[in-house]
Amino acid sequence: MHIPGSGKSRRESRIAGLALWALAALVLSPAGPAAGQEATAGLRKPALQDFLGGPDLEGVSLSPNGRYMLATRIEGHQHILTVTDLDSGTAQAESFPLGVAAIDWASWVDDNSILLRTDLNFDYVSQDEKTYKAVMSGKATYMPTLMTFEVDTQELKKLVPGGYPRFAVTNQGQITDFLPGDPDHVLLMANLDKGNDLFRLNIRDGRIWRVAEGSHTTYAFATDRNGRPVFRFNLNSRGSIVYIYAREDKPGGKISWRKIKTVRMDREGSNFAAPEFEALYPGPTPSTYYVAARPEGADTTAIYLYDIGTDQFVEKISTQTALDVQSGLFDTEARELEGVFYYDDRMVVEMQTPEMQAIVDTVRAQVGEDLNILPIDRSAAGDRWLFATSGPSDYGSYYLYDTGPGELRLFGHRKKSLAGVEAPVVDVVEYTARDGLPLKGYLSRPASAGPGERLPLIMMPHGGPEDRDTYRFDRDVQVLVAQGYQVFQPNFRGSSGYGQVFANRGRRQWGRAMQTDIDDAYDHLVALGLAEEGKACIFGYSYGGYAALAAATLTPDKYRCILAAAGPSDLIAMLKWERKEEGGDSEVYRYWVGHMGDPKQDKAELEAVSPALQAARVTRPVLLLHGKDDGVVPVSQSQAMYKALVKAGKDVRYVELASSGHGYRTDADNLTYYTEILAFLERNLPAD
Repeated sequence: MHIPGSGKSRRESRIAGLALWALAALVLSPAGPAAGQEATAGLRKPALQDFLGGPDLEGVSLSPNGRYMLATRIEGHQHILTVTDLDSGTAQAESFPLGVAAIDWASWVDDNSILLRTDLNFDYVSQDEKTYKAVMSGKATYMPTLMTFEVDTQELKKLVPGGYPRFAVTNQGQITDFLPGDPDHVLLMANLDKGNDLFRLNIRDGRIWRVAEGSHTTYAFATDRNGRPVFRFNLNSRGSIVYIYAREDKPGGKISWRKIKTVRMDREGSNFAAPEFEALYPGPTPSTYYVAARPEGADTTAIYLYDIGTDQFVEKISTQTALDVQSGLFDTEARELEGVFYYDDRMVVEMQTPEMQAIVDTVRAQVGEDLNILPIDRSAAGDRWLFATSGPSDYGSYYLYDTGPGELRLFGHRKKSLAGVEAPVVDVVEYTARDGLPLKGYLSRPASAGPGERLPLIMMPHGGPEDRDTYRFDRDVQVLVAQGYQVFQPNFRGSSGYGQVFANRGRRQWGRAMQTDIDDAYDHLVALGLAEEGKACIFGYSYGGYAALAAATLTPDKYRCILAAAGPSDLIAMLKWERKEEGGDSEVYRYWVGHMGDPKQDKAELEAVSPALQAARVTRPVLLLHGKDDGVVPVSQSQAMYKALVKAGKDVRYVELASSGHGYRTDADNLTYYTEILAFLERNLPAD
């Protein structure tokens, strides 16, 4: 089973940021009724340290015959690759210490062979001062490398495709196609001389053949059901635009590429934004492809069968109507669509056959209705299924389901420190905006809070703004709830997931209707008796950071304090920066002008809702946080807000995260980030 973009599939599993250290034994335990939904009484409250650092378990996948489970356990900064014999419950293996090497991804090739890519294990290196200095000075290096591991002989062997040591460098050496039915070959990208090209690799002896040519801006190919490359994907210099090309065959066996789509990338890197056009998996014929798209005239993103040659949508496959589809589930051997999934509040999984749907429904009933569940892998015979679960009470877990006895077993939790701790109770709250628009959001409260207890409230608008919140695990929310706060996440107009009409309601509404939707949510919670007037702060990241700053200037007395991370503060300066970075005629710049307003024609309106230009109106304490290397919202936006507030004599603290960008933070910066947030809230809105 393959989920496009997830890296989780029977033969296409990829593991990010791992190191191979050892093979160890694992034991599976029965899931029991409502696994993952433990009673909260007596559970310890999680500490901040529990939320920091990466997962302890990832890269889980089944061998084709369903006998073995491949996974990586992370202990400290060492990483343990495990191959578990599911029939015996344990793995028989030896240790393979690789020092500074890390596994970027690993995947089953067949029932015995695993293909993996190694890279520098920076987490491991940073723990040893001498090695760290050597790496940082360039005196010590590690070349990304392809390797194979054989389960029966436990042989780990290095591959040097075509004799090129740097072959695995390009695009993380990701596999384009594992070529079902051909266990000796895969298709993957490399840059050997003139561009990022697609190669056929014999994983047994390392021989290579160039299959298709790309350019230096090509970052991926997609193949049809016969392993023939039919799509090429190029990025612009900033990675904000994808140019999609379709294959055209020319006389003499030559291939040319015809541009068919230009797609703006989601600037937040979110998994919840609806794709405009995304190639998912080969269709039933060589000329067709399953895509997630919103054709002209359609309101919601759905899965379609798309004809590459005619550039036409042949058939709508998914049945959802009011919500944007997330993606599809595919059988990697038969190359068939097996199901689709999308978010209402929780994840909805719709399988193609009643038999498969019954399995999904059975597992959902056993793990609990409050968890999101997704089938991420299945044995070739269909007798064993691998499920991933997540939700407010589950950072992420893996379950194995045996269809014969109908037995569900817990394989492991993604993060051990968050297993068995007190988790928030989350309620879906529906409310109506002041203009009558129906909206909803998610209220997270400590499980130990009394039913009528009006806890200090944190309003937390999401980023995007074409993104959305769902019923899921959110680390920012979890950290705050663990400290005794309640948190509300409104899906204001302009959010994704509810169709294009709803998303378009946010256009030109920065500081206006999108902003009042957030205020209306707070007022609704007060009216319900769930929150108290004057006992709330507002905290957001990216667009959410803008919304927090806008609240400080547009409704200066509504919230007790303001926390803004990576938030735009001067919309005209932000648009000027986008124009400089992307070009005045770029799709990205045109999108943001359409979303915010025209800096020339709408100058006065943009100035009125630019917090840095309205700093004199601020009456509450402000905390600003921003990554120094942010390439989505430049750090100058927070710097400008800070200078304006200081000049106006306001209460402000600015924290710059030295080693972080927009979509990532180092462990050290994460500790700083949360420590600053909690200390600021303790001063201005104590939880007890």
